[in-house]
Order: sequence, then structure tokens, then C-alpha cells
Amino acid sequence: MRTILVLSLTFFTSFFFFSCASSPFVNLNQLKTELNVKDFPNQSDYPNADAVVLSEVHDVHAILDEEYNFVTDEKITKVIKLFKNIDDYASVEIPIYDGEILKAISARTIKPDGSTIELKKEDFHTITGDEQGYLFYSDRKKVKFTFPSIEKNCIIEYHYSVYSRYPFIQGVWGIQSSIPKLENSYKLTVPLLLILPVSKGGYDWTWRYKSFNFFLDRPNEHRNLTPSQANLDQTVTFSWIQKNIAAFEPDPMMPPYDYYVPYVKFAPSEWKTWDDISKWYNKYHFEDRLDITDEISNKAKELTTDCITEADKLKKVYAFIQTLRYVAIEIGQGGYTPSKPQKVLERNYGDCKDKSILLISLLRSLGITAKPVLVLTENKGRIDPNFPSWEFNHMIVQAKTTNGTLYWMDPTVDHCPLGKIPYLDEGASVLVLNDDGTSQFGLTPSSTHEDNVQDVHMKVSLATQDEVDYDITITFKGEENFSTRSFLNDMTHDEIVKFCKSLVADNYLNADVANYSMSDLNAVDSALVFNFKLKVPNAVERQGDLVFLNVDPLKLPGNWNWLARDKRTYDIEFNYPRTVNKTIELDFPKDTYAIRTLPNNINLAKKGLYFSEADQSDGNGHVIVKESFSVQYKYFKANYFKDLKDFVEVMRKTSQEKIILTTK
Repeated sequence: MRTILVLSLTFFTSFFFFSCASSPFVNLNQLKTELNVKDFPNQSDYPNADAVVLSEVHDVHAILDEEYNFVTDEKITKVIKLFKNIDDYASVEIPIYDGEILKAISARTIKPDGSTIELKKEDFHTITGDEQGYLFYSDRKKVKFTFPSIEKNCIIEYHYSVYSRYPFIQGVWGIQSSIPKLENSYKLTVPLLLILPVSKGGYDWTWRYKSFNFFLDRPNEHRNLTPSQANLDQTVTFSWIQKNIAAFEPDPMMPPYDYYVPYVKFAPSEWKTWDDISKWYNKYHFEDRLDITDEISNKAKELTTDCITEADKLKKVYAFIQTLRYVAIEIGQGGYTPSKPQKVLERNYGDCKDKSILLISLLRSLGITAKPVLVLTENKGRIDPNFPSWEFNHMIVQAKTTNGTLYWMDPTVDHCPLGKIPYLDEGASVLVLNDDGTSQFGLTPSSTHEDNVQDVHMKVSLATQDEVDYDITITFKGEENFSTRSFLNDMTHDEIVKFCKSLVADNYLNADVANYSMSDLNAVDSALVFNFKLKVPNAVERQGDLVFLNVDPLKLPGNWNWLARDKRTYDIEFNYPRTVNKTIELDFPKDTYAIRTLPNNINLAKKGLYFSEADQSDGNGHVIVKESFSVQYKYFKANYFKDLKDFVEVMRKTSQEKIILTTK
């Protein structure tokens, strides 16, 4: 069998490279014929588009290498005509993932007069590392190049070929993009031997794929015969083609694009269950890295010397891990394999999987059950539980005490208490990995609007005829708590003063921060209390004997500018459900002023939204305003857009109403 396989491989490899020996560039006249157009489109054909993709081709050839591993060569071709905002398309970056080798690349600019400028070898630059300050630590690679002499109505074309040792782990065929496409095709060519059943001497290989957000017919199948007509030299090509694909036009504040854009996800044929993925990851990327050394055990004991309960030990170890510097390297882009825990401990930094494996090793050395958890963060979409595949970009830890209490821990976030996770981890698709290779697929827990709260208490007093003093205390709970702690942690005095001013900037540009204070930023188990005092000159508006006073200078909770558009296509997503409660106490000299008018009380409730305001005076120079606002759901349907817009407009008008006093 080995001799036959080598012969088949030799033929197929020579066939592939022979087919790539000619010019890689597309014959534009032939492309017009294939597209059935007399001329390529112009801006008038796509008045709202920056550009149009004339042709996008993904041509994948699968082979067995000399060690009988299933590998692929994929050639990607893109031909794009530019109309406007051409600088946005001048540069291209091609990511090279773990296990991939860029074999060939070419690119050219075709000017409107038909002249061409091809890029030279030295025009392609290989970049290693992440560009966001982590160049030394990341093993991510990409090739970057820039098209020369681009102008309106020019055509840019590029081709590249990638060899992959891990076929289909990262495999996605994206159908739609931000610009329209005339044609987008995908072809996979495999040796017939690969798909033949074992009973006929084959490998019984199956192609695992699934379409999302659109219906995909079965691929066309074509058998390619060699002149010898030998069965073992045959190949089979599966192909799809999509035509006239509209541009994807996203809405602000919408769920991840993967919920809506059409795409096809591939996966290795052997991954038929989630346990198959768990076993693969444990065997090749995790179990041999989990080395609990004496130094690890001693460190765990040192951290938990004064601890009595397992929960106390979890807190101490988790708090230590949070102090280690986080270096952001996404799984799948920065590699799959964590460093050994001892190495992470020594260098005092790591990415998500590095910090996770150190946390796991410290906890296991104390006899506490701890497991790695593969995560697709919520902002990247959701994984289909019925299609086991690799879509994870993050790792966290699940720990379990002997009494059965589960704890989800994200070691990359600081100022997050034990038992809480940041909002990007909430409701996320996860795979919990067991040592025996089994796994549990599911979703992480989510918080509610009653968990994520800002309680605002404001004392307002008329210091002089024109100046108003504000004493504002904000208590942050839940996500509001640990995100604000992280936000304030490294701020200087001047930066905190600017932050205080920014909270009231919509109403008072000339506010002066008298002082501020806050509770201990490291006391993560308690709510964060932040207090600041403002003096606002010329805050009082006068008209005759009337005095107009805005007692609430704080901004409306959240950013609502995205509501300005007239219509909406896609659903609405907030970062997390939340509540803002306000109590405002106004004191004024009763011998100088009397209340003329208080704002009307309001109670507005819609599905998932709530707002109320009640103003009450004791008739003795003291007014209490109580206000509450909550977004109770994270997701709202697109057809709820008008209701939400109307709701916020009422809330905005109410917040602008003023207390009117009259001078005695």
C-alpha cells in the first residue's frame, strides 16, 4: 500500500506544481467572459460602494504528505476594482497561522489605461509579532504589501498560496464582505484514494463543512482522470460558486457580524464530536505542558499560608495570577500551545493560555480541581453546538471545590472578584476540557441588570446667587465595579480630574473639581465608591424673578448617538444589562427662594426598558429627586428600534427639565 500511495502522491504533487508554473495573473478578457459582462462595472453601477470584487477564488488541493498526513495547498485569488476611498484598499495583510507556510505570492495594479505594475519580491514584507506593543512575545506572522500607483477605476489583483499542516482547523470560506462581489468560488480537489471506503483500499475520508446564515446546495462534483485512466491517479474536485453578492452594511450596536453574514465553516474529518477536539488539544497542546514543579507547589503554599477554606485559597491564588502582566495573544493566531507553568512564573507575564495553565497548576498542587476552558468570546459570535469545530480565541479556568461550588475565572482581567467574569466572557460558547479527553460544551453564565448597577447620590446646593456646589457619590457594582476599577487604576491625579469633568461636560464645561476620593481599588470583593465635588460658576439661569436650575449635570447613561439614523436592519446588542439609580438632594435658602415648578413625575416601562423620575419638596428648602433607568436585556430585535428611540427621547427630554425657583 505504501508504494501505491507514494506513486499517487508523486503524480498529484507534480500535477499541482505544473499547474502553477504559468503566470498567476488573471486574463481580464477571459474574466469578462466568465462573468458574462461586456465591461467591468463602474461607480454608477454601485453608487454606494467604494469598490467591487470582480472575482474571488479559493482553490484548495488536498494531498497526503510523505508521512501520510493530510495536508493542503490553497491558492487565493482576488481581483478588485476601486471607485473611491482607494487608500483604504491600498495595503493588504495576509495572516499566516500556526502550521502554515506561505509558498507563493504575487500582486499587480492595472491602471485605467490598461498598463500594469507588478510588485517585486522585495515589495512583500513578512512581519512577526503583534503590532500593539507585544512584538517580542507573539508568534503571529503576516505578510504585508502595498499596491503602487492606485487611482480611481484601477484594478488591483493579488494571489497567494498557503501550505497548511493542519487543514481546516482555521478553515472558513467567507461569502460576503463590506463591498459587493460579482463572483466568489471555492474548490477542493482531493485524491480519489482519500475518499474511497476502506473496503476498496481507501481512507474513507469525509468532508466536514456547514453553511451559516444561508442555504448552500451540495457542491458540484467532478472526477479528474489522468491519461492512463488509472483509478489511483484520479482526483475529485468539489466546487461552489456564488454570484452577485451584495455588500454587508452593518448597523452600530449590533451583535457580532457572524450572526448575519453568510459563510461556510470547515473542520477536520476526524472531529465528529467535541470530545475529539478535547482529546486533540489535550494530547498535542496541553497535557505535556502541565508540569507541576516543586517551585509551583511551594508558591501555592506560600500564597495560601493563612487560608482555611478552599474558597479562601482560590481567592489568594486568583489574585496573584491577576497581578501577572497580561500579553494579548489570541488562540489560533498566537499558537495553540501554552508555555509551561514554571516558565510563566519565572517571567511574570503570559497570554490567556499561559496564565490559565499557571492558575490550574497552582490550584491542582493544593488539591483543588481546576480545568482549562476554551472560549469564543461573546463579541466574536456563537458556536453551533451541533458542528464540532475550532472557533475558540480565548482560554479561562473552571475550578470546583469539594462542596461542588463552581467558579469561572478569567486570569487576564484585573480587579475582577472571584465568582465574576467580564462581560465578553458572559454567555460565551465554551468547551471545558477534562484530563481523560472528554469535554462539556456549553455557555458561561450571564449577569442581569440587577447585578450591574451604578447608585448615584448627589447633594446640590446654591452656594451663591450664581454658583452651585455638587457633592456626587457613585457606587459601582458588578461589571460597573471591576471595569471602573481597571479604568481608574493607573490614572494620575490630573487624569482623574479630567474624568470627573467629563461626566458633566454635556451640561457644564466650566466645572471646577474641588476634590475627589475613592475606596481601595484593590478591595475587589466590595463595591467601588467614588466621590467628587464640583463647583460650577454661572450654573443658575435667571429671567426676572425666576431661577432655572438643572440639578442633574451627569450625562445620560450610555451613548445614544447611534439612534440618530432613521431605520435599522440588524438586531441591537448592549455590552451588558445595567441599572442606574439616582438620588438627588437639592438644598436652597428658603428665605431667598420658593419653588415655582418641579418637573412632572414620570414612569415609563417598555419591554426590557425602564425609566422613572419623581420629584418631591418638603416645602422647607429641600427637594429630593429619585430617578431610575435600566436596560434589562442585552439583546433587542431590530423591529424594537423605534420603541427604543422613542424611549430614549422621552428620557432625554425629562433629563433636560429644570427646577424653577422664584425669588422672594
